[in-house]
Amino acid sequence: TLFRSVPILLFGLAALVMALIKFWDIRAVKKLPSSALKEVLTLLGQGRVSEASQSLKEHPGPAAAMLKEALRNIHLPKEVIDEIMFETMLEVQPKIERGLPLISVTASVAPLLGLLGTVTGMMTTFNLITLFGTGDAKSLSSGISEALITTEYGLIVAIPSLLLYGYLSRKANGIMGDLEQVSIAFGNGLLAIRAGARPAVP
Repeated sequence: TLFRSVPILLFGLAALVMALIKFWDIRAVKKLPSSALKEVLTLLGQGRVSEASQSLKEHPGPAAAMLKEALRNIHLPKEVIDEIMFETMLEVQPKIERGLPLISVTASVAPLLGLLGTVTGMMTTFNLITLFGTGDAKSLSSGISEALITTEYGLIVAIPSLLLYGYLSRKANGIMGDLEQVSIAFGNGLLAIRAGARPAVP
């Protein structure tokens, strides 16, 4: 029974380690304050592009890096700048979501491995019944109980993995949503500046 459970336990251990790494990675991502974006747009409206870029140095994180890239290409049309920011987001996305598929696969595969172990164990039990009959009910129930342990292990691994995947993927999507919001706000602010109006920052 333990031998049949080894793959499930290995998947569970790998998913747990990856979840801890992803939790640390996601916590390390700093959100750009709206005041920082407002300061960038204010300086940009005054034509102080280098100072606007300099102000982002105290805000580490993908949003600040995205705005720095936009400011480096501020002379280009807004549509091109939007594409540059979108390209930056596409570069960040795999780093944010890296490792999440392993947790998702563990949540899906663990119950199947448990079921496979149970079926194999039941087949062994039925083979013993064929050879020795059903005279010893205690041995029969013990064999069935051992066969079901792998299903139990599979569910014990799958349920936390599913919960961890849901939590971490929601956090990752939140980071990408924040990046998109900053990109849209900067694009609208840039449009307002070029139109001679005062940019509004949410």
